[in-house]
Amino acid sequence: MENPGQNRSDVQLQLAILEVVDRVDGETTEEIVDMLRDAMVRRRISPPPGTWLSTVARDASIGNAYVVRQDVVDEARYRRTEASVEQLSEVYVAPAEDPAGTGTSVHLHRNGLPPKVFEVPIDVPVPDRTPELRGYLGVPNTQGPWPAVVMLHEAFAIDDVMLRQVQRMADAGFLVLMPDLFSAGTSRRCLSATFRALSEGRGRAFSDIEAARRFLLNRTDCTGVAGVLGFCMGGGFALASASRGFSAAAVNYGPVPKNISEVLEGACPVVASYGKRDLTLLRAKPRLEKALRRKGIPSDVKSYPGAGHGFLNDAPTGPAWLQPVAKLIMGAGPNPEAAADAWRRIEDFFRLHLQEIPEGRR
Repeated sequence: MENPGQNRSDVQLQLAILEVVDRVDGETTEEIVDMLRDAMVRRRISPPPGTWLSTVARDASIGNAYVVRQDVVDEARYRRTEASVEQLSEVYVAPAEDPAGTGTSVHLHRNGLPPKVFEVPIDVPVPDRTPELRGYLGVPNTQGPWPAVVMLHEAFAIDDVMLRQVQRMADAGFLVLMPDLFSAGTSRRCLSATFRALSEGRGRAFSDIEAARRFLLNRTDCTGVAGVLGFCMGGGFALASASRGFSAAAVNYGPVPKNISEVLEGACPVVASYGKRDLTLLRAKPRLEKALRRKGIPSDVKSYPGAGHGFLNDAPTGPAWLQPVAKLIMGAGPNPEAAADAWRRIEDFFRLHLQEIPEGRR
């Protein structure tokens, strides 16, 4: 019979080991043993005998985490992922200018936001949207009004890398809003519900995206036309949203659904970018290209030979323990050369297709 107390202790032990492995940077075995003892004491567990700690420390010195039990390491890694996502959602209230007269309260991300990115509540009345929906607004430095872009984040939630993407698109002259698709609660619950919505083509995530679109279009500093841009999971949502009121869609290493022909019915122009090193999306580019061509939808789809998943980011994303696996299978990680070309294509494509101002906004 499983002992709950022992299981909790084993999980804390595994968490301490994982923490130390992440911190090791050339220390001796003896120094790593001391680090392990400190990590265990902080977690209120008694350090095991020194001989065992020496074995764990030797593994840690070469980047390997000793596995207490497979079920324990799985639980520990999940808890670390949960904690990293929860920390990203913490904010502190601080005075900030009201971006372009929205009349809403503004908070700063607890780690600090880029200069022209603000956290805002997205309180547009859209049926079934997340009641506590929030997002990050990027405002250009140039004279408005500006075309709008709803930017959709990766599956690892909104982190500093995603916030810099908001700033980047705002610097290019677009009014940008990244809705937090995980506003409703914990990462596990939100991930499950969000991916289910993506696979089914309906659900709360799409209501949240629509709320973000209306939030931007309701602003007086918006031209009244909007595009949608997404990365990874967000790229899948950008593709699925191409027929939902947007004038252009940028799909960055997003999955292509089986019913792609149905998804593209009445879709706006699409610009898409993939990395050839991403083994999980090898067929995405040709399938998407073929479907767009059949529908006669204006498009620009390109795959980059030296790039993999997440190549538009300026730093690795996701839990540290997962990054080596993602790099191996998906070629995940930044690729500045491919990113520069992809961003140029996206910006040119959006400027072309988001330039027409609706009659009522002229």
